[in-house]
Amino acid sequence: MFETLATLVQPWADFYSDHSAVATAVLSVHILAMFLGGGMAIGADRGIIRAVPGTADAARAVVADLATMHTIVISALVITMLSGAALFLADVPTFSVSVVYWTKMGTVAALLINGLLMRRGEDAVLRPLKNMPLHTAEMPTAFPQREWAAVRRSAAISLFLWMTIVLLSVILTNA
Repeated sequence: MFETLATLVQPWADFYSDHSAVATAVLSVHILAMFLGGGMAIGADRGIIRAVPGTADAARAVVADLATMHTIVISALVITMLSGAALFLADVPTFSVSVVYWTKMGTVAALLINGLLMRRGEDAVLRPLKNMPLHTAEMPTAFPQREWAAVRRSAAISLFLWMTIVLLSVILTNA
């Protein structure tokens, strides 16, 4: 299967290897998008882990900030995946047999699943806060503590996965 793919994309692989500016541009876009997405995610994750929402407004602010960050992170991930696909297709024979590459792809998949779970948790945290008046000093009695703990757990997992992806990327570059 990978041999067939390598044959199909050989024109791209030749173009990529013959044009150092293209290779530099694709790799730069990949690294910069990963840097942007990962940096924003790590900052948001850190905020979630440190946050202790004592009021409904504080909880709304923390989760709303995280939701805003997700838009940027998801956009950066799309660019990272597209540029990563271009890198993969430039050298299918090497990447298709690389344990490090496939470990990185598994880690990226885990990051995406974790992100989906985090979004679900955010919605669960915001649901009871939506009908409360703004600038409420007290948390609702039905504040979803378990869901908040799940969001915080997802943030910690996200931090670990982003660091692992960067480590695997460096190992892959040097392999």
